[in-house]
Amino acid sequence: MTTIIFSIPPALLNLGGFFSSLFSGLFGTREIRIQILGLDGAGKTTILNRLQVGEVVTTIPTIGVNVETGTYKNLTFQVWDLVGQTSIRPYWHCYYSNTDAVIYVVDSSDQDRMGISKSELVAMLEV
Repeated sequence: MTTIIFSIPPALLNLGGFFSSLFSGLFGTREIRIQILGLDGAGKTTILNRLQVGEVVTTIPTIGVNVETGTYKNLTFQVWDLVGQTSIRPYWHCYYSNTDAVIYVVDSSDQDRMGISKSELVAMLEV
């Protein structure tokens, strides 16, 4: 009687992990550019910090642009947090090129500016 002993590599046991590592090796990492937009004080920077640090931290109003980079598997996320003050919103479109996704933040507790937020979102989508 002949006994054949073989082992299956752990990566093959988890086919998802196997294919992920295979494609990562073949195609390398892919960079995704995301913009976080919304009115000033809507919580954009808080969301960005929550994603990056894993907890809510005290923030000050954004001046200009916050750019954070994070990695998940073979994706590198470059997240742009643009200032939401009234005077800057008309220039959001200058940052649209090469953007893969947009997160539009609405502060649902700010009922007085809900209409402004809606019109800014509509204007953004029309560009």
